[in-house]
Amino acid sequence: MVTLDDETIPAQFDMTYRWIPGPVVEVNGPEGTFVRAFVESFELANAGESLQWGYPGFADAAPSNISQMITVYPPEVSPTEPGVGTTFYTALRREDRADWTRIVLCRYSYQSVRGADSPKWRSRTMPARPVEIDLVRTGATPPARPTGPGRTTGRNVFGGWYVTRFDFMAIYPTPTADQHACDAATPADLPRREPIDQSQPWPTMPPSPGWATAPQV
Repeated sequence: MVTLDDETIPAQFDMTYRWIPGPVVEVNGPEGTFVRAFVESFELANAGESLQWGYPGFADAAPSNISQMITVYPPEVSPTEPGVGTTFYTALRREDRADWTRIVLCRYSYQSVRGADSPKWRSRTMPARPVEIDLVRTGATPPARPTGPGRTTGRNVFGGWYVTRFDFMAIYPTPTADQHACDAATPADLPRREPIDQSQPWPTMPPSPGWATAPQV
């Protein structure tokens, strides 16, 4: 288990992120930087129930109702029920029109949550979920390859781009083609285990590609 001493991560949300390269989005390019930063910021802000957990520039890159958006999805963790795990993302498909782009991501995750009144950790692999993000490319371009061993970034990597719509873990009563496609593309290194209660959580995996821990020129 990773011990968090980083004030940029909610104490109850010991989560790392692994972005799987693919042909739809260049993970180490400007677009990949923007998408990674926005999605991770949203997850951290949702878990901590405050915009303060987003990366620098997150609020400016987000829709005007972002404060409400982060409360629409109930967080899976809390100070009394902390979580540990790793989330995987990969881009499934995209639609481009001029400076506007819609990207559909697939989200996979495994997580251990400790009960409020129990020393046991409940560990399980979460179902595959599509995540939809609409972005506008304008102004300064986000940096390419701001990568490294860090779990978060302490600098603004959004450039002048911004998001007009973000549907986090979009699920519908009738499974969509995107849901089926995400399920079929489950990454090989995602643990495939039955839910279990045990004294220790499943350990996190290192972030990939991670963030630079020092400013880059």
